[in-house]
Order: sequence, then C-alpha cells, then structure tokens
Amino acid sequence: MNHTSDVSKVITNILEQIFHGIYCDIPKVQLYCSYVENILITILNAKRIGIPINPTSGYLPALNKMVTYGLLSNDIPSFWSMHEKIIQNAFDDIKILEMDNPHFIHEYLLEKELHITEKKLELISGKASRDTIGAYYTPGSLALDVVHEAITKYLKINAISTKLDAIELLSKTKFADFSCGCGEFIKAVMKYLEDRYAIEPEISSLNLYGIDIDPIALQITICDLLVISSKDRWHEIISHFTLGNPLIDYDGENDITIKTQLFACGRYYAKGMGINMKMFESIKIDIVVGNPPWEKIRFEERKFFKSIVPAISNISQKNKRQTEIEQLRILMPTCYDWYQQIYSDYIQYKDDVINHSLINKSLNGELNTYALFTELSLNLIAKDGVSSLIVKSAIATSPANKPFFTHIVNHQNLSSICLYVNSYKIFAIDSRENFCVLTCTKQQNHVFELIAGAKKIGDLHSLERMLLSASEVKTINPNTQMIPNVMDNNEIMILLDTHRRLPLFDTVYPKCHFGRLVHLTTHANHIDITPDDNNLPIYEGKFIERYNARFATFAGLTNSQKFSAKAYAKKNAPSDMISPMPESRYFIHTEFWNKLSVKYSESYMLCWRSLTSSTNTRTTLAMLLPIMPTCQSIQFLQTENTKDLLILLALFNSKPFDYFVRLKMPGIDLTQSVIKQIPVPSHEVYQQQIKFAGISKTIESHILDRVSTILSNEPMMSQLLQELSMATLAKKENKSPSLEEELDDLFFIVYGLSDIEIKAIKTSFKV
Repeated sequence: MNHTSDVSKVITNILEQIFHGIYCDIPKVQLYCSYVENILITILNAKRIGIPINPTSGYLPALNKMVTYGLLSNDIPSFWSMHEKIIQNAFDDIKILEMDNPHFIHEYLLEKELHITEKKLELISGKASRDTIGAYYTPGSLALDVVHEAITKYLKINAISTKLDAIELLSKTKFADFSCGCGEFIKAVMKYLEDRYAIEPEISSLNLYGIDIDPIALQITICDLLVISSKDRWHEIISHFTLGNPLIDYDGENDITIKTQLFACGRYYAKGMGINMKMFESIKIDIVVGNPPWEKIRFEERKFFKSIVPAISNISQKNKRQTEIEQLRILMPTCYDWYQQIYSDYIQYKDDVINHSLINKSLNGELNTYALFTELSLNLIAKDGVSSLIVKSAIATSPANKPFFTHIVNHQNLSSICLYVNSYKIFAIDSRENFCVLTCTKQQNHVFELIAGAKKIGDLHSLERMLLSASEVKTINPNTQMIPNVMDNNEIMILLDTHRRLPLFDTVYPKCHFGRLVHLTTHANHIDITPDDNNLPIYEGKFIERYNARFATFAGLTNSQKFSAKAYAKKNAPSDMISPMPESRYFIHTEFWNKLSVKYSESYMLCWRSLTSSTNTRTTLAMLLPIMPTCQSIQFLQTENTKDLLILLALFNSKPFDYFVRLKMPGIDLTQSVIKQIPVPSHEVYQQQIKFAGISKTIESHILDRVSTILSNEPMMSQLLQELSMATLAKKENKSPSLEEELDDLFFIVYGLSDIEIKAIKTSFKV
C-alpha cells in the first residue's frame, strides 16, 4: 500500500504540532520537515532489509540500528525521542508499516515544496528545490541504453571478443554513478550484467559505487543493494556509497549528520557538503554512468524567496528586490541569516572550486553542473575506462562550454555523442530542453560517432552513426568548434558542403558593429516603469516579427501581467492599415540613454529577437529600427553601408539563413557569436545578372526591390527608403506571402544550394 496522498498532510500536521502554529524560525522548520521525511523513509527501508520493527514499543530501536549501519544521521533518533508521541501517532494513522515503496514516496515528496509564512505552513506542488539539485530521475530503459553504450565501448577498449572473456572482465569491473539518486543506473548495471552475461546481482553489487547529495535517495539506493546481498557483505557495500557533493573537494570531510542538516536547509554548496575525492581516485573506477544535475551554479533570489516571502520573489528588478531583502534583517532575522548563509555558500564555492583536484577545463563563465560532472567523471576513470553520461546537449553545442568540449575533442577523449530532442518528454521538463548521451574514454579516439535526431528511448542504438573528426567540426564551426544542433546525418553533410563553398558572416561583414543597449538588471538604477518627460520607452524582443516592428504591445495589460516572471505581450491590433507603436513597460532616463548610445553612430540598426527557439515556426525574427533604446531581448548590428543593412534584413528573414541558424544556435539565445559563424554569400554573388519573375537585373536589385516594398508601409522606414531612393514593386501587395517566398528563392540561388538541399531545407519548416 502507498498512502502517498496522506503523507504531505501527515508531515504538515506533525510540524504544526511541534511548532504550535508559529513558524518564525524558517530554517528550523525546514530542518524538521526533512527529519520527518527521513524517519518515514528510514522506517520503510529498515523493514525492507529485515530490521525488526515492533510498533507497540516504538520505532526508535530500528532508527538506532540504521544509525549504526551509517544509513541515518545520528541526531534523528534524538529528534524522534523529543517528539515521539506526535510522530508515532501520525504514522500510525497512515498505517506506515503497510507501505512498501519508499522510492514512490520519495518521488512524491520531491514534487512538493514547503511553503512557510509566520502562521501558515503547507506542502504544495512545486519544483524549485528539485531544479536546484537536479533530481529528475532517468527512465530505466534509457539508463539501460547508457549502460549498454558504456560497456560495449569498455569491452572494445579492452579487446574483449568472446562472451566468456567479457564475463570474466565484467565480474570485477568497478562501476560508479556520482549523482546516483535512488539508483536508476545502479539497478540498470545489475540488470544489464545479469540479462546479458548472467552475472548475478549479488556479485555485481560488490562492484558498485555511488555519491549523492540527498541522504534519503542515497539510503534507498543502498537498501536496494542490501536486500539482495548477504548480511556479511553489508558493511562493504555501504562503504562504497558517500553522502555529499562531489563538486566540492574537501579533505576535512564531515560526517553524515552535518551533511544531512546542510542538505535539509538547502545549503548544497556549503563547504561542509564536500567529499574527500582522493578516496575515489584511489579506487580506479572502470565505468562511470549516470545522469548528473543540469543546473547552473548560482543563487537565484526569486526562487529562494518564492516559498517563504513571495512578495520579494515577485519583484523583478534586482535593486528594488535587494532593498526589500535588507528589511528582513529586522522583520525576519533568522530568514535573513539563512539567506546570507546560502548566498555566501555560492560565492565561496566559486572561489574554492578552482582548487578542485579533478575539475579544471569546465570552469568557464557561469558554471554548469553537467559540465563539471562530465570532467570529474572523465578524470576519475581508469586508463582503460569509460564515462557515459546523460547531460545537456549544450555541453557540445554551446560556446560557453568551448574550453572543455574542444579539450575532449582535440585530445580525442570523445568516443560518441547521441543528440536527443525532448519532444516526446523523456524527461518531464521543457520539451525544448535538448540533452545527449556523451561517452568519453582515456584511450584516444581518432574520430567520434555522432547520432543525431534521437527522440525516443532506443534511438541510441537504432539510429545511424556518423563518424566525425575534430577537423570537420572546425570546418562547420571554426570559431566555437562546437557541434551543430543537427537532426540527421544529411544536415551535417549540408553544413559541411556549404561551409566548404561559402565564407562566414564574420568574413563577409568584418566591420559590422554588434550591440545590445539596455540591460534591465545592470542599468536598473536608470530605469522606470512609468513614462515621463525625462525618460524614453525601451523596445523589447516581443515587439518584433519578421519585417514587423509593431507585432506586440503591453498596452491594456495589468502590472501583474507585465511584470510577472513569465510576462507576455499581447498581439498588436492594426488601426488604419498599420498597428500603433508598441507600448513599453520599461523606460530609461534620457540623460543616461544619451551616454549609453554614443558609440552607435549609424541612424538605423538591424534588430532581431535574441530569445528564440529552433523549434519555433521561424527562429530568426528581424526588423530594422531607428537607433532607440532596446533591452537585452533584442540584439542588433549596424553597417556603414545602408544597402548592406537592407540586404542583411532580407538575408536574416530568409529560410536558408534561418535553417543554418537553427543548426548553429545552442539553447534559446541567438547571439552574435552564432551569427558570425553562419555561412553567407559573398558580396560578389549579389552582382550577378539573373532573370527572375520575368525581369533581368542583378540579384541585389531583385532583393532590394522586394525588401523596400515590404518596408514601404512602415513610417519609421520612410526616411531610410527616401535617402536610398529605393523603388518599390507597385503591383505587389506590401509584405504579401509571395514577396517573402520570392526572397527565399533568391537566397536559395545566392547560396548555391542544390535542388535536393533546397527541398530538405524547405521541408524542415512547418510553413
């Protein structure tokens, strides 16, 4: 039985009785909540491994026994003794001994967040803490796929060709998962070895090692192994698992009690959570598998305060939020001290991590846990070992990870990478969040295998593999040397062919002046949310569509709609043939704007939405604007030649350019580093005379005629068009679909793409 629907009510009821309905000391409430969850899961695990439990005499003997095994913090039995009557009565009400699945209950509790105010407490659905520790567990069948990939490579490295030799080697192979959670990969290793090589779990369990930051999850994993093992091996098995954060290398490692307390209070990057990693270096792990957290290591104030002081969490401007936080010194001193502790933990960690003995190349820019875990795993495997992890695809596609990724490619550590699109929701997160299975070795791989376009479990070993070299990666992305977001091998071939024929944007337009103007956080002291005579409206990315500077507006929306964490703008309704100018929600002081914009000398700029996605109908959404305040959701460039600006507007909005952007753009931010690596036609190509739509003239003229026609109804563009004396196509309807389709066809011509390539590109778009 699993009375999970009652568990959250029982926990809150226990806390209400302990604190008598007054929750001023929020960290203590958080700690006690974790203690209650620990006790609940521990009783179930104790029952599973055969520790006698007599409800009539209480659960204390079982808890003490779990402490002696090293499976429970030694202060939890004391907590039980202090509140025994309250907790036992509550547990008896839900018939705790009839429950039989601690995994299920722990997963249920991970979906809950403790929301606390001074006089109210509740466990409600949420994922802030789950996001922070990256506790999204892997489907068992996908874990098996990863284990299969790792073992297959391991046997190949060790020149194992017969099943008998494989059994002999794998029976003593040491496996590890450094973020093992509730043991999905631990179980997958045992299942794979048993199903494929008839190696009994009782044997393989002795060669398994793990680390996790969550004491409850780690206890569940260990107890899964104890259930299938003889009792005389329990101590050995337990010794293979460590509580703590492996990204913190700490010689003065603390005991389970301190770590349990730190974890309960969300202090995941406190020094006391560290592990003496020299122990794992001496073990010489053969194979590392797992799905480490995918989070950025940063303290997020709004997320922290969401469940305790939501009014602070709702403040979008950092400077104003900080003012309110400082008020907590007097109003909620224990909460303020807790905030300061966690904030300081992150600051201290970033200062200390440069001294980590096993992490170096992944310490670049904003730290990402998946990159740090990947480097850690590679450095911990033996010389013939293999590391195969599920991580964000950004490890191979984002320039932020260039130092580490280029290191493993150039040093030939990369064995294979399978790029997944999460459209089938393998993980219950944003479907745009792409991930990969990255397999590395200490042995050199002259080429690596690329599997592109995986969408479902099983694709890792069913889709075609393509061999790529470091030099071919450099051909495709010479600046970043990262892998494009390809969906199949054909897209790689189109990229290679196009790059071998055409120059990069950065080469053709070396004098382009890129920029971002207003940063809503950095420049917060110069920004208002109401207009007046001394400020100017700030243009946002939401306002832009292809050839449209008036797509959306904040007009008519309430402040809560405008300034929520996921604010939206509504579509701008046209009036008298043209939509009104978008209404802004932020305004910058005119005097500061004049200083900020002084280095941008041209009158117009080519703007595009910075925040976009390769899964959208179109990825590059560009329009020209006169020089004006724009925020970080818009990026722009300026050129000395105004004709170039019009050509580039058409280029950016064309399907071939958009297609290459989709393949090159990591994540959801279309930055200048992406633009600079897009292959584009040279200036000379535009001067070719062609007959198009029955008229013979240069390709440049064909393009300019159509662009100027599209722009002719935008009043902000009238001066630009007059200065260039641009003609328009009188018989064409402004911005008609046929004009944009004709521009697409013209750019297919200048790109020199084959009919097969053009068809592949066109069919990749939804419309």
